[in-house]
Amino acid sequence: MNSETSEDPAERARKYVASFEKALQGSILAKNDTLAKSANIMRVSDTIQRYLRDARYYLGSSKPTTALASIAYAEGLLDALIFLGLAETKSAE
Repeated sequence: MNSETSEDPAERARKYVASFEKALQGSILAKNDTLAKSANIMRVSDTIQRYLRDARYYLGSSKPTTALASIAYAEGLLDALIFLGLAETKSAE
């Protein structure tokens, strides 16, 4: 990872929002596709695990802002899978 990444929360948030807005504008959502390929689901699952590992790494490297961003990515991807009915949460016993 780039050690020159700023840990200023406001600057990171501005960059994050701008980057996401650009990505969203360039995205086309499938509205009629009802078949999710298992390979794609596994790819998202792998990405979630990678963001979780990144968050743990950054916590250990005294970069809590970057850790928060990484875990937020992971949570958003998991939420998306849940919303699409492609994952579910275990109920607490």
